[in-house]
Amino acid sequence: MSEETIMGGTQKERAVPERLLALQPDEAFELRQWWQRLTLSSEELKAFTTVPPWPKGVRARLKRCESSEAAMLTEGFRHLWQRLPGASVQLRDERLQAWSCIALVLTEVRGDKPNATLGSRLGKEKEKTGKPLMSELRFQQLMGCRTPEELVQRLRRALALIDRKDVSVVYLADNIALWWREYRGGLDSRPTKRLGFVWANDYFGALPHSGA
Repeated sequence: MSEETIMGGTQKERAVPERLLALQPDEAFELRQWWQRLTLSSEELKAFTTVPPWPKGVRARLKRCESSEAAMLTEGFRHLWQRLPGASVQLRDERLQAWSCIALVLTEVRGDKPNATLGSRLGKEKEKTGKPLMSELRFQQLMGCRTPEELVQRLRRALALIDRKDVSVVYLADNIALWWREYRGGLDSRPTKRLGFVWANDYFGALPHSGA
């Protein structure tokens, strides 16, 4: 049986639980399986598929990249890019930039937790201190990223604050894809569908004092 057959499935089987704003369901499904094969051990991966993980060096080389351009040249990114549904030639360059950025950030994640948002994780209390894992100042700086390079840098720092786990890789990728859409001028007319609202709503809703 081929890898494609093993990793495939019906439309229902290929669904993800997250509510998406920028990614397509097929993209989200392929992304999660890519992350699993990139990150999980052979034993951990058996819970999701019979396909083996890629060698550890594949993830290591992608993680060492300092730019999206460098990431595009890695085997790890090629595995992801080849799994994604096709797009028009006109959108190819834009998609390459966005997805290489997604790949760079997701290599930092060690534990995927479906439906767990980045904002809610950053807003949680830090060791009974009454303070969130990420300060409001740093959170505002994250929301104010103006370049792809700054976004990757700040997201990497944000993930370090939550021990790089217990966050949905699908939601994280969807956030990055939405950032890219807005970066290119595609701001949704509905405020609740914009990244700033999504992150702020999750973060401030999780703050230690939010229920006081």
